[in-house]
Amino acid sequence: MKFSIMREEFISVLSEYINILKENPIKPIVSGLKICAKGKKVIFIGTNLEIEHVKKIKADIEEEGEVVIKPFLLLEYIKLLEEEKLEFSSENGFIIVHRAEFSILEGENYPTIPELKSNVLLKIVGNHFVQLLDKAKFAASQSTDNIQINCVRAVFKKDELNLVSTDSYRLLFLKERVECEESREISIPMESVNTLCKLLKDCYEEINIGYNGEKLIITWKNSYFSSKTIGLQYPDFKTILRISAFEKRMEFNRDELRSAIKRVITVAKTSLDAKFGAIFTFAGKMMLINAVSGKAKINQKVNMLKDGEDFKASLNCKFLSEYIDNISGNVIISGNNASSMFEIKEAENDDYIYILMPLALRD
Repeated sequence: MKFSIMREEFISVLSEYINILKENPIKPIVSGLKICAKGKKVIFIGTNLEIEHVKKIKADIEEEGEVVIKPFLLLEYIKLLEEEKLEFSSENGFIIVHRAEFSILEGENYPTIPELKSNVLLKIVGNHFVQLLDKAKFAASQSTDNIQINCVRAVFKKDELNLVSTDSYRLLFLKERVECEESREISIPMESVNTLCKLLKDCYEEINIGYNGEKLIITWKNSYFSSKTIGLQYPDFKTILRISAFEKRMEFNRDELRSAIKRVITVAKTSLDAKFGAIFTFAGKMMLINAVSGKAKINQKVNMLKDGEDFKASLNCKFLSEYIDNISGNVIISGNNASSMFEIKEAENDDYIYILMPLALRD
């Protein structure tokens, strides 16, 4: 095998696979990247057995062939070079580039990665899809112990896309008005969500989101991505959203509330009662936020407009802050009492809803 390729383009491609490939003690070969020189293209193939990614780029091919190599050290070396174009060749179990040799893995047992035909659900600009995932994913469970909620639930409807996440302490619902090809619900594992956010963050082209059986398939220019989906039943978020009704409504300036909560977090993150927990007292036209740790205590006041009786509750400041960071308008907090769920929304926006369960209120 022998080919020449632009250095920056090669670096960009290898960087994509750093996010996917992992050491696998049971099947070590999948920690490698398969590189195929064929026709006028170099084809890169990588998998961790959950995610598959294929990338094709133009190159000058002198001799066709294929190798499997661990890309981490190769990428580190190529970043240090200054040449605009690099020549790669394989010989005697090594891939050679710029007077350096890197060992090749035995590739006979490398899994076959077919590019499956997909049933297209949605066409959307890649970077915009990443923005939606970023706004939805933070409320998902980060633990793989409960894979049922270690995901983002994507609900494709005729005229909208819903993204939902929960860790059982909170629930995030996002609605984007787009035209989908068919109705379907898919649970996308968090590992795949995070990988897609890295792959597509600078993609300003249209991507195709679809499925084949139990696999999510996304294609864009010279790229193919597939991921296993989670088949377990997702929590019934629709009922929670439908039955929610609140007697008390508080409105806040987003920047004033955000600044106050950030300050409270400096103390609440080491709270003895509940990590990131603070007492929110809603009284009159002012809300008081109080947090105590073993070494410090803090009180912050925030102006508000309130409908309903005074009350107080204990809430997770970090959870609240993560939602507020994703909006720009006034914050609406609605609730009933210290032991029932709260709803947080951006003023005049019913397409981005956050349900937050309170913490135990200690006197």
